[in-house]
Amino acid sequence: METLTKYFRMHVAARAIVLGSFYVAAVLFPRSVLAGDFQKIENTIVDAHALTFADGPAARFGGTVNGRSHQQQPIVSHRGYQYVAYVDANRQVCLARRKLPDSDWSVIRFDDHRFESNDSHNTVVIGISSKDGTIHLAFDHHATPLNYRVSKQHVANRPESFAWEKSLFGPVQHKLGSIETSSKVTYPRFFSSPDGDLMLYYRAVTSGNGDGVIERYDGDSHEWVPGMGKFIARDIGVYEHNGRTSPYRCPYMNSLSFSNQRLHATWVWRDRFERTDPRNQHDLCYAYSDDIGKTWRNSNGKFIGVTGTNPLHLNTPGLVVFPIAPESGIANQNTHYAFDDGSVHVIVRQLQAGRFEHRYHHYWRGVNGRWNLEVLPFSGQRPKLVGDKDGVLVLVYTDEVNDGYQLFIARGIPNASQSKWQWERLAAPEQTTFGEPLVDVARWENERILSVYVQAAPTKVIRTTETGPVDGVPSPLHVIDFHLKPIIRTKNLESSL
Repeated sequence: METLTKYFRMHVAARAIVLGSFYVAAVLFPRSVLAGDFQKIENTIVDAHALTFADGPAARFGGTVNGRSHQQQPIVSHRGYQYVAYVDANRQVCLARRKLPDSDWSVIRFDDHRFESNDSHNTVVIGISSKDGTIHLAFDHHATPLNYRVSKQHVANRPESFAWEKSLFGPVQHKLGSIETSSKVTYPRFFSSPDGDLMLYYRAVTSGNGDGVIERYDGDSHEWVPGMGKFIARDIGVYEHNGRTSPYRCPYMNSLSFSNQRLHATWVWRDRFERTDPRNQHDLCYAYSDDIGKTWRNSNGKFIGVTGTNPLHLNTPGLVVFPIAPESGIANQNTHYAFDDGSVHVIVRQLQAGRFEHRYHHYWRGVNGRWNLEVLPFSGQRPKLVGDKDGVLVLVYTDEVNDGYQLFIARGIPNASQSKWQWERLAAPEQTTFGEPLVDVARWENERILSVYVQAAPTKVIRTTETGPVDGVPSPLHVIDFHLKPIIRTKNLESSL
């Protein structure tokens, strides 16, 4: 992770514009632009005043909690409505919704919980159980007790029947119904199961010394069900590297996602030698489950673990699908996308072998179960990945341009055997961003509309020596919708791949 000072200096753009006390968002984000093979359909402002942190000793690991790669799902669509979770400039948890494709945003601001830190770990995530229409929120964690709330039943399944207001949601809870969670929760992420239930992953304990935990919400009984729990263990096995040993580690998830009935998990380890450190990260790991996360198999199909009773661990056979040394500088919490045919694609940011520069590395598991690698000719911050039925991959990320960060979209077009991808960066409209962009995967799957959650860069940096929760200049939180034009294959295109 970057230091806060570096983060602010690199993310604040000279192009940001202020007119009086108002942001000119239309200048930062023009309304209708053709961008290569993506057409920008709509650009909306969810909130003109989303939270940023002041630059100084109080802020930790980044300048915002709205747009971090570990926020697997702060934006999700369901039954014709889109939902966005974030923190506003008053440090309130907010949940916005709009009727698709282009209605205005309505925002619920929860005033019974206030963010008291400047820690970019402490994001807000959202999940929906399609069985009973409940909306779930988890928020404000970094090795701290769970903060969780849930809506009444049917709210997401019959959205037009409910006025959008705080009374739809219950109070803040610190456990999942009858299930006691760890006293130290970090990186919660919701993801929906194919049967209409909802899953929650989080890291228990702490960095470099943490377990991976999965819980399941049953939409029929309207309860979090017992019998899940730890599926990756922190304390089994000893990692040795360059004469040092580590008895503890934690998984840093790229993603957990279903395709058909299969749940795919990919991650890297961070081991703890003298202390936790991103430079201790190593190895690409993969496991899958065909029974909604209860039992796990490695890439070769061998049974390797049971959630709750026999967790995966450092010495689990076949868990490492690509050895990656700590010297490779691999980033944590990148991205993956899984297809229905069982293939899985992972994009991570790491140093290119023999060079002192980062590149995106594309690792993929083919339908034959073999893992492959290609190094992309570009890089940026930690990205998000989706794909279409033809094997085309779409990467959304930000990269530094003129001392600020700009949104980019890249597309990878496969050859006929899907053994090679031709990658191109598409010239997205010039727009200065803050944090890392995130994607509404549910809308992409249903409509092939790419809804990108991204916060605009603040107009200036507020620097401070204070150590309390010190705010920066608020900036707009956007959702930008793109439509991907279909690929028209030609003999020339195929021969070039």
